[in-house]
Amino acid sequence: MQAIGLSSYGGPQVLRVVDLPEPHAGPGEVRLRVRAAGVNPADVMLRDGSLAEWYRDAEPPFVPGMDVAGTIDEIAGDVESVSGQSVSLGMEVVGIVDNHGRHGGYSEYVALPAESVTSKPAGTTFPQAASFRGV
Repeated sequence: MQAIGLSSYGGPQVLRVVDLPEPHAGPGEVRLRVRAAGVNPADVMLRDGSLAEWYRDAEPPFVPGMDVAGTIDEIAGDVESVSGQSVSLGMEVVGIVDNHGRHGGYSEYVALPAESVTSKPAGTTFPQAASFRGV
């Protein structure tokens, strides 16, 4: 899978297309096909090195993307619902990525704990939902 990541800290110019193994939903998780990712202040802090201490034991490339919107395309066998709603393939959702040691949402796919996902609000586009505008 392709993602946008960085191997050194700096301005936006350090972001590059990187190839990574495709993630899969583990226990308690769903996988999203990412349709949009917001630019959270934490993403900027990861890119510019402000969070370098948090990532000192992690192996680059680092993939930002804390706020995502997409469709569920894989569901772990132990997951029955997200935010109290029955979960299904193709469900449009928004999610928060805690990417300590894992890759963020600037990628084609991301696996998230089901508790980190909720339905995309009706009437919002994927970019609006990923930016939490109108949510």
